[in-house]
Amino acid sequence: MSSIESIELNVRSYRSALKSSLEITVNSLTNSHLKMDSILHPFGDKPDVIDISALVYTLLRLPTDIDKTKLVVMGQSADVFATAGYQDITSWSKCPPTARRRVRYYHPSTQTLASIISSISDVDDIVNLLVAYQSEWNKFHHLLKLHYPHLRQLKKAIRDETISQTLNITPEDWQKLCIALGPKCHVRFSRIYHFHHNLRLRLLAGSWIDYTKTTQHWWKNIASSTIGMHLPHRRVYFVSSNTHSLLNLITGHAVLNQKKLLNLASTHHPDLQNIWQNIQTSESFLHQNDFLYYLSKYMVDDKKYQDDWQKLQKKLNILSIPPTHYLNSTLQIFPLKSFTKSKFFDSRLKITKHQKISDSDALIINIDYPLGFAAYHVLSEILENINDIHGVYILGKAAVLNSEIGDIQIPRLNFDEHTQNSYIFKNCFNSFFPFPNNQGSILTNQKSVSVLGTFLENQALIDKYSENNLTVMEMETGPYLNAVTEACYDQQTPRSTIVDLNSAPFDLGVINYTSDTPYSQAKNLGAGSLNLNGLEPVYLGSLAILQRIINLEEEK
Repeated sequence: MSSIESIELNVRSYRSALKSSLEITVNSLTNSHLKMDSILHPFGDKPDVIDISALVYTLLRLPTDIDKTKLVVMGQSADVFATAGYQDITSWSKCPPTARRRVRYYHPSTQTLASIISSISDVDDIVNLLVAYQSEWNKFHHLLKLHYPHLRQLKKAIRDETISQTLNITPEDWQKLCIALGPKCHVRFSRIYHFHHNLRLRLLAGSWIDYTKTTQHWWKNIASSTIGMHLPHRRVYFVSSNTHSLLNLITGHAVLNQKKLLNLASTHHPDLQNIWQNIQTSESFLHQNDFLYYLSKYMVDDKKYQDDWQKLQKKLNILSIPPTHYLNSTLQIFPLKSFTKSKFFDSRLKITKHQKISDSDALIINIDYPLGFAAYHVLSEILENINDIHGVYILGKAAVLNSEIGDIQIPRLNFDEHTQNSYIFKNCFNSFFPFPNNQGSILTNQKSVSVLGTFLENQALIDKYSENNLTVMEMETGPYLNAVTEACYDQQTPRSTIVDLNSAPFDLGVINYTSDTPYSQAKNLGAGSLNLNGLEPVYLGSLAILQRIINLEEEK
């Protein structure tokens, strides 16, 4: 039976072990991980059952080089790695991006994977991903060897599609596993067959100052890229969301290229073409602009489309600063005056005082939301370097106990696992949300909890949350509110108390949308994908944030 204490024991175990100046084995951390009985790893302790959902979840968040890796090293920057003897890691092979936006480099001759981290949340995430990955890989290896004494037998079973029946894997789960393994899944199956993993792990530095330095380096890159903009003295609205929704809504480039996008759907994605037809006949509640924004992701390799989009962004003075190897979060800057210059500005957004917006000197700083506690370091750095923050808005996905995928939740209270604080705050979107959710619900006045990590949740913890009506689980709101607290009070963030943020010196808004429903263990993003189900709430949240900013500027 799982317990909350088992989660605490697991966290203490690996955080303590990682204080070693030498390598530790992932295997030594497995016992405490499995005792948690994690919601994301429910069959971890069953040696004859491959936990496909957990394995898929880890495969989507780890680079393919992990299959050949012997040592994973975590550090905050190339300088930290160099000090520890890992010279010039940026010259190593850069690993392609995964569902976890993290900078990684691989050294094939030493089979070492270097992972850049920006907060303690990265450590929590990496450790539990690796433990789950290795335990399921080795379980898979054992079962393949047991049922197929020779590799040719395995290959035949894969060709004949009998392997899923032999290993008691549903055809649906087998398909998900093959997709997660990627286009070279047959090569990776061979690796699973031949190799028993014995990963080793090392943390190079992990002090508060180390993480602070990382964020400072990140900000120095931002500052040097925006010298002429005088950021410290501009009126700024801070947004934490993604890199596509605000950009699409403001530029309207997808709407401008509607014909081209629909031709693409018709030719290469007939299932999407059917959705477009349903939108036209009102059989689908999805707004046609949102659908076009979604289609635009298929144009990432279309040079003309991308070149034209870049020219449009330049014309509107929109600046995008790519991530560095210090912090893997793209930052975008949108001048509010560009709203009135954009010919395809989303029609759902209402500007009633055009001259005021045209004359506005305000900027929106949007960051591709960081993972977990990195949010605290990012917002703290911005609050320390910009004098006039007029609003802080957070849009992110969450696992929710009382709703369906695609619903929107707007909290009024957040409990933060990091500090054990309960934050009470005036969430502007509880009284201001001018757009209907046609495909789901909008739940206002909710209570949320910021957890330590996705694997660090079990049924006992979820039951505790449910008893206290903490129905929205995510990872960033608490860390962001930690930073907001330090902008309200004359001391650092306290611990294990109630923090009143109702008098925050700027507008404050948090919007979550359901990506997981943990009351059903099969329904997590390892088992499925948000895709079109999450499209409307993402854009509704972005629309609400932009409309709020417009209204505040018009009221000035």
